[in-house]
Amino acid sequence: MRIIYNGVDIYDDVSLNYAVHEMNAENQADTLVLRFNDPRGVWSAWNPQPGDKIAFEHEAAKTGAMYIHQMKPENGLYTVRAMSMPVSGKEKRSKSWAAVHFFQLGTEIAARHGMTFKVCGVTDQVYDYMAQTNETDFAFFSRLCSLEGCQMVIYDGSLIAYNEAYIEQQTPVGELQIGEAGVFNYNDATDLAYGSAEITSGAISGSFADPAPKSDRILRPAIPVKVNNAAEAARFAKGLLRQANKNGQTGSFTEELMTGYAAASIMSLTTTKAEAWDGTIFLSRVRHDYVRNTSTLFFRRVILEGY
Repeated sequence: MRIIYNGVDIYDDVSLNYAVHEMNAENQADTLVLRFNDPRGVWSAWNPQPGDKIAFEHEAAKTGAMYIHQMKPENGLYTVRAMSMPVSGKEKRSKSWAAVHFFQLGTEIAARHGMTFKVCGVTDQVYDYMAQTNETDFAFFSRLCSLEGCQMVIYDGSLIAYNEAYIEQQTPVGELQIGEAGVFNYNDATDLAYGSAEITSGAISGSFADPAPKSDRILRPAIPVKVNNAAEAARFAKGLLRQANKNGQTGSFTEELMTGYAAASIMSLTTTKAEAWDGTIFLSRVRHDYVRNTSTLFFRRVILEGY
């Protein structure tokens, strides 16, 4: 194992008591919680500050650059809580743009926090008008990604936007087999699916229908941004229908530590005691516990067609 604090590997200088890294494929930054046995107050002497960089590595698993957000000394222990999002990401702001591109917004937000912007399978869109109102940059951009059928991740100094449907169409990068002794929990909520989505914003409206609907229920969501035209309304309806339906079949399982797996990966799943769930899955969250030597993988089955 390696623990790199402000560019220096300190693993041999500390006594690790707890180490959990959670990777998220959407909505929130990755987290790293490290707790150390610290009876001599080594960490207090180092005087860590919010924003200091820390990274954890073990075999194939690498957190990338993380930023310390909280420190907690207590009774011979010292806990460090870090996130892949810089501390500056907590700041709320308001701003509006005219004739602005999706890629431009991502690049501007990333640069503001000392990061780079990357995309995967995303089509650049242009908005006649877009506004951010008293919210953090990453909350604003995550919301916009969802409208476009995309999601964002923050990893190792990069803000990455990816198209969900594009990722789901990729060839699985590996196979996961849950045997007779496997611990798993699967859930089917496809009965709550919507067959279509309709958006209305003033005089502007647009809709999108599931090409393979499982119900005739209509999603009529409130839109948190100004809709500029009918084409944009239809595109947002498509994105929001995906968000409403994509988690129709979800699950999780825990195995011995599997350092080669990360969130936002496409895998092939087979389960000895639940063969009906065999197929392609998307890893929505991965939790590695390096002290207990376990990995918990949260996933959704790839079930949407055409969007």
